[in-house]
Amino acid sequence: MFQGVVEDRQDPLELGRCRVRWLGLHTEEKNLISTEDLPWAYPVQPITSAAMSGIGTTPLGPVEGTWVVGWFRDGNKFQQPVYFGTLSGIPQEAADTSTGFNDPSGKYPLEDRLKESDTNRLARGEEGDTAIEQRKNSLDEMQAPAGSGSLKDIKEPETEYAAKYPFNHVKFTESGHLQEFDDTEGAERIHVYHKAGTFEEIYPDGSRVVKVVSDNYTAILGENNVHITKDTNGHVVGDVNILVNGDVNLEVDGSMDTHVDGDYKLRVDGQIDIIADGNVNVQGSSINLN
Repeated sequence: MFQGVVEDRQDPLELGRCRVRWLGLHTEEKNLISTEDLPWAYPVQPITSAAMSGIGTTPLGPVEGTWVVGWFRDGNKFQQPVYFGTLSGIPQEAADTSTGFNDPSGKYPLEDRLKESDTNRLARGEEGDTAIEQRKNSLDEMQAPAGSGSLKDIKEPETEYAAKYPFNHVKFTESGHLQEFDDTEGAERIHVYHKAGTFEEIYPDGSRVVKVVSDNYTAILGENNVHITKDTNGHVVGDVNILVNGDVNLEVDGSMDTHVDGDYKLRVDGQIDIIADGNVNVQGSSINLN
């Protein structure tokens, strides 16, 4: 069994292979063994991944500078390495690009994460400089009708992140995409976050918050059913355009209040029937019927 450091993951065969410098086999002197001279190490995939014809989980994970564990399937020839696990730690110094066992580009470990655990901050219960902090600093607000022409303010609910180690299972990518499956007692959440700021979070009580920071497109090719047991509030800053090719049936058990600040036009190519059990009152500065 050997330990080594990934120095190249740009596999020309796109199999998830990495060039690894192995402790006890390779010197750190690049003038003796360059990164390009290191043999490609194949990744071992879990039994839940078919690793065949694109079926299964893509075997991509290590970055340059990652410590891995593996062995050589060709024995003492040491030309066919296989790696099956990674090793985390607490990096103390930035990469030295002049020697082996380092990221040749000098990117990893990240300078702003030196001298702290390689475990993601959100998994350790720390939210500083994370997606959670960014969300708290960019909460949305909207207004919705409250009846009789009045409006009420509605604010985006703040995340209920309260993770404790070791219960928050975090997956974080290089660009900033994030998944959380938090099993912290009393603070269980599911959170999916895109680096641009779009996210979906399910709260401990089962509530869900979805925020899209750009355009949204939803296509339903079958029937759509929505059951809402409480209020529905909406605020559209632009126009609303709806095309219905069939009938529209609207039933209101209570009162209905429509307030239009501008003009209101109603055009019907067929017949209009107005049926009221009570009075019909029409009020205006002038009423023209023709």
